[in-house]
Amino acid sequence: MRLCWLLFLVAAMATFHLTLGVRPSARDLRHCPTSCGDVDITYPFGIGTGCFRPGFELICNTTTKPPKLFFGNTTEILYQDTDVRYVMASVVFNIATTPGLLGTYNRSWQSPGRVLSTYNDYGDISQLVIVGCGIDVYLFDGDTNIVQGYCRSECTNLALKEKKLSGLPCNGIGCCTIDFLGGVRAFRFTITQRQETRSSITVGNATIKAFLCSNNPLEEFYFNTADLLSEKINASTIGATWSYFSVAITDQPNCSIAQLGLNKTHYACSKGSTCVDEENQRGYSCTCPADSFDYGNPYLLHGCKQGIPIQFVATENA
Repeated sequence: MRLCWLLFLVAAMATFHLTLGVRPSARDLRHCPTSCGDVDITYPFGIGTGCFRPGFELICNTTTKPPKLFFGNTTEILYQDTDVRYVMASVVFNIATTPGLLGTYNRSWQSPGRVLSTYNDYGDISQLVIVGCGIDVYLFDGDTNIVQGYCRSECTNLALKEKKLSGLPCNGIGCCTIDFLGGVRAFRFTITQRQETRSSITVGNATIKAFLCSNNPLEEFYFNTADLLSEKINASTIGATWSYFSVAITDQPNCSIAQLGLNKTHYACSKGSTCVDEENQRGYSCTCPADSFDYGNPYLLHGCKQGIPIQFVATENA
């Protein structure tokens, strides 16, 4: 009986510490799920009580095959970097419209917990891709409400240009794109339908598709006229719809403030890790030293492992 009570007390204390944002050890998380479907889960992300830092709770949807991992209701996590610098995620909007009826549609997105940025260390900036006919699109920063960009998509004479357009990046015919200007944790966009002659293409129950995608030439979206006819956007109808997201802690604006006085109780970086400021006072992130083969997890207590040093050995040709 005493042993059961002791184990309960230890578990309760670990949960209490995690609720406060205190760095847990790997032992504290040994009861937590480590994957969902094909995606691994690494702290500060987690599923279940005591398994995640506040703002990083994930949900595993087991009704799909394979199960899918979600960060909030709309953001699907596809991959998480082992040293917790970034995740790959899918953010998709399917906007049903009435053919022949003009209208304006507003959509918004905010990173759950306000902990992600649509810009990563590799310089891949996300872009908003919109697939539709006769539309004007304005993108706004969700924090400042400042216009990030504008694009227009038309479908006039689409049939005549179909062979030239298929398999190419968006150029304003059938779809258009807007690049984000930098890191952003929230955005909104407005789509306005214009009167347009569509004699060249028949659109049934038209759906405007919008999604985030990387602007990396190897990963960007390539248009196909069949995309206009699909009711929903998914991996089977429109290639890759994912983007990179940097991991950031936003309960304090930068490293210096996060390390001051009482703030240290909630400071996310482990001993031996390095704190890095996000741009525009939007938080900070943690990294382990880059001089070891195994970077480890900078958000765990004693998480930065000293692995095998990286060595570059010159070899002579025989």
